[in-house]
Amino acid sequence: MKAGRHPTSRTVTWRLRDVLTIFRKELRETLRDRRTLAVMILFPLVVYPLVSLAMAEVMAGKQAQQDARHSRVAIVGTASNDLAAIRSLLQKSADVDVLASVDPRRDLREQRIDAYVEVNAAEPSTTHSGIKAQAVRVWFDETHESSEKAHGRVEGLLAAVLPPACSHTYAVASTSIAPKAQVGGYVLSKIIPMIVVLMTMLGAFYPAIDITAGERERGTLETLLSSPVHRFDLMAGKVLAVTVLSALTGVLNIASMSLTVAEGAKMAAGGGQGLIIPWTKTLATLLTVVPAAFLWASVMVAVGALARTFKEAQNLLTPVYFLCFTPALIASLADFPLTGVAMVVPGTNLTLLARDLMTGEATVVHGVVVLLTTLGFGAIALSFAARLYDSERLLASSDGDPLDLKAWLAQLVFRRDIRRPTDDDTSVTAPPRSATPFVPTAEHALAIFAVAFVLWFFAFAWLQRWRLIPGLLISQWVGFLGLVVAYARVNRTTVVDVVAFRRPRTSALVGAGLLGLSAWVVLGVLTDKILPPPPSLVDAMRKLIRPPDGHRPYLLTLFALAVTPAICEEALFRGVILRGLRQRFRPLSACLITGLLFGVLHGDVWRLLPTTLLGTLLSWVALRTASIVPSMLIHTVNNGALVTLGYFGWDQATENLPATVNVLVLTCAAFALVGGVLLILRSGQSFSVSLADNRNPPPDDSQHI
Repeated sequence: MKAGRHPTSRTVTWRLRDVLTIFRKELRETLRDRRTLAVMILFPLVVYPLVSLAMAEVMAGKQAQQDARHSRVAIVGTASNDLAAIRSLLQKSADVDVLASVDPRRDLREQRIDAYVEVNAAEPSTTHSGIKAQAVRVWFDETHESSEKAHGRVEGLLAAVLPPACSHTYAVASTSIAPKAQVGGYVLSKIIPMIVVLMTMLGAFYPAIDITAGERERGTLETLLSSPVHRFDLMAGKVLAVTVLSALTGVLNIASMSLTVAEGAKMAAGGGQGLIIPWTKTLATLLTVVPAAFLWASVMVAVGALARTFKEAQNLLTPVYFLCFTPALIASLADFPLTGVAMVVPGTNLTLLARDLMTGEATVVHGVVVLLTTLGFGAIALSFAARLYDSERLLASSDGDPLDLKAWLAQLVFRRDIRRPTDDDTSVTAPPRSATPFVPTAEHALAIFAVAFVLWFFAFAWLQRWRLIPGLLISQWVGFLGLVVAYARVNRTTVVDVVAFRRPRTSALVGAGLLGLSAWVVLGVLTDKILPPPPSLVDAMRKLIRPPDGHRPYLLTLFALAVTPAICEEALFRGVILRGLRQRFRPLSACLITGLLFGVLHGDVWRLLPTTLLGTLLSWVALRTASIVPSMLIHTVNNGALVTLGYFGWDQATENLPATVNVLVLTCAAFALVGGVLLILRSGQSFSVSLADNRNPPPDDSQHI
């Protein structure tokens, strides 16, 4: 045996031992990284179900709106007997409104009608059985969903008419009036807007990481910062470089996708004439590429500057990527109109503008508003990134001195550089900690929310579909409140300390009562103006409150839908989650984040706005009064009012009230809301009072909103 060689069995054993050693080392280092764990475990368990749920809600609402909308149909032709028969047939349908039209083709083109039926007595048709049938042609516009829906309804009604011999009475043919180029633009309008957002984001993803975390990891960032260049100019140059790369990616993908769709349609047509691409409109969509690239480049550079390594930047930007892409995806699938709030929501407005440019429906005003809004958001992100690079302390952070979110936000928003005291640093001294009850941390708060969301999506929602009241009670008392109790037991403290359950002042309770009586009115009106829920959702909520059989007692409904959520959800959100986030964020930020999480956990995109606003209000009250009791009272009264109206059918009666009465009710609710806020302000503690000490908060009024 040659020198230096080992027996085969020993060699295999040693190599296997080395493999296992490296395996344990890499696995241990990965599991130590909390950001990696969050992206690997919590992200798919929370974000993917949330996105799929939001998409399902939006698509279901869109379908319900289409089904509830009556199709406007005109009837023309020369066969008088058949005209009368078809008119009578369509008028009997609950989904079709028969309208008169002098020029039906023009009315269809201008969308005054959705379709028209043409009956020509001189053109009889022969069916496959040899029996004569009257020729009927349905004209529609395939580039509008309402016209497609009307075409399907009319064709189904006519095809269902059978004579005594069981043969079809009418031979139905369909023709679309849309030109080939318009059809091509319509098809591309379903694809190109998503390409604009998705590919510009993807084009900015890795360049943004490379010029921030990559430079830090390569050690070239310090050399660049030592040059006599203003930090804003430095960051602006980086963002512009990423913008160019991102825009190039978007342009290439739009051109490639357009050619691919055209060739695919041509192949599907068997070599005949396929889709005609409206290249003028396609080129017009490129107007959205540059602002989209600038926005995503600014956002991703700002977030990437927070990371110390390439891997950490990937972990940070992956959630940002999906969270920015989701609103655009939902807006594209739901086919929202480009009006109101949709014009100023980043990503969503670009998607809708690209769609309207492809279909030729965009206006100059909408285009200007979307472009200016997008550039404005990009400029804000660029400014934040420049502020971050102004902090030598943040740039000098290392793995041993982690760059935490609190320091990042302090530098971005307040231009404060948060330093951590060391053993040799006498300039920064931490005050001695007093013996106070247990306070949750921000990390604990987010972890508890993630667990609650996973349980709700995979277990509690199924329980409520199985049996509403038992499932709801189990979800709330065993699930949400059980999490709070378990959290208190694990940390060896009491639920009273965890949720800050203390007696508030009488004026705080009165203010909470006024807020509970008025908030649902104001929030309801605001929601109807911004994002009105579909009628199907309203009907479903009414059936949830009062089942069609009417066998559920009112008191049981009130307890399950009003009292139970007020106790269990408040203990979870205004207890553990709000108090934990308050340790990391300023009061307003903690209230907004808690309100958003509260809205997300309700799992309904149509109720996201009112539940988020209500959750923010409840969080503010809990912080202001240093007690969870007022927020529980608001929650109880708010839900109780809605349950009472729905249970006795009074909500439907209010829909027929005169406009003056509605204005009077809204005015009274607004005064009650303002009065409640003033009472909370008057009776509450300062935000500087930590909810940790829920027994004897110090009388410090140094910070207020």
